[in-house]
Amino acid sequence: MNAPVFPRLGLSRLQAALKWPRDPGPARVVQALALGPGSRLIVVEFGGRLLLVGQARGGLVALGDAPVPDTGP
Repeated sequence: MNAPVFPRLGLSRLQAALKWPRDPGPARVVQALALGPGSRLIVVEFGGRLLLVGQARGGLVALGDAPVPDTGP
């Protein structure tokens, strides 16, 4: 059974704006978590930082940021 398309429209627009996945460029969507109809939390890696972005029908809001964790040996 196919999942409905409409809940993914916001993330699709964000991914298209970031030219993802064709040209990853400097930004990468790490994870997206649906919170309800038309709203979600998105983690974006950009410039060595992880950005937490809230997306709702009204637009996008930067909620916080942190350095990318070191995954060294």
